[in-house]
Amino acid sequence: MLILSESEVQSLIEVNELTAALEQAHIQYSTGDAVMPVRLVVPLPQIEGRITSMPGYLNRDKALGMKVVTFFPNNPKQNLPTILATIMLFSAETGQMIAAMDGTYITTIRTACVSVMATKALANPETPVLGVLGAGVQARAQIRALSQSRRFSEIKVYDVAEASARRLQETLQKEAGIHIKLAQTALEAVQDSDLLVTVTTAREPILKADWLKPGVHINAIGSHRPDLREIDGATLACSKIVVDSREAIMAECGDILLAIEEKAITAESLQAEIGEVLAGKKPGRTSPDQRTLYKAVGIAIQDVATANLVYRKALERKVGTHVEV
Repeated sequence: MLILSESEVQSLIEVNELTAALEQAHIQYSTGDAVMPVRLVVPLPQIEGRITSMPGYLNRDKALGMKVVTFFPNNPKQNLPTILATIMLFSAETGQMIAAMDGTYITTIRTACVSVMATKALANPETPVLGVLGAGVQARAQIRALSQSRRFSEIKVYDVAEASARRLQETLQKEAGIHIKLAQTALEAVQDSDLLVTVTTAREPILKADWLKPGVHINAIGSHRPDLREIDGATLACSKIVVDSREAIMAECGDILLAIEEKAITAESLQAEIGEVLAGKKPGRTSPDQRTLYKAVGIAIQDVATANLVYRKALERKVGTHVEV
């Protein structure tokens, strides 16, 4: 069995290559060539945490795996991240475990690369102004990944914690080679943006439909629980909605579930899965002025596809530690 650390995993991932692998994984999922249940979340109030399992199988890739995520909010007191993840890969022939690797960086980078994938499929060809709501780890990953596939003349960032936004600006401005403007309000970040990314843990909507310019594409990434919500019903109602997984969205996505409850949209408003668009089964953007919105909660096939790519490259490059089991 191969063991891979976070630094080893990071050394093996390249944005364009991973984006292509994720495209194929989503096509497999949305055309019935993958197996993936909705994630199982187990609350553990006795130890003030929770554990989540995310198994999946990609048939064309013969990639079988599972991510296990733990959430312990008191971890920072011990200088540990609140969220930790491990991904295991298994032989599709025998079921034997063939690899175990850190999943924390994989979760971050695959989420950013899925936004690259959705932007490529749904946004207008030119998106000179990028607006980002949120300034945490995922916001940084989104800016880094999107900057490799898009040319931006301006990037605007807003976060309720101004210090976080300033740290992001200081870290990424030279790296991206683009001016990063710190917006004073969410309105300032959203207004006039051609491409918008929301990566917050908001419980109430953080943007309004009348702030959006015609033709904007939104990657709504932050909300992934029934009690979290970044996007208001009016924004969803005026946008073409494409999702990562209908089943997962309808099970756990507050953005969508609360908008349906308010009757702003219906379940039929989810016009396609991104894999259906990539496979040519459903249309993507149909006009330059159309507003498009990609809503993702993060799904297991993304982790399995990423881990499978990392594992194959690790074997080629002789990276990692082999152990007997």
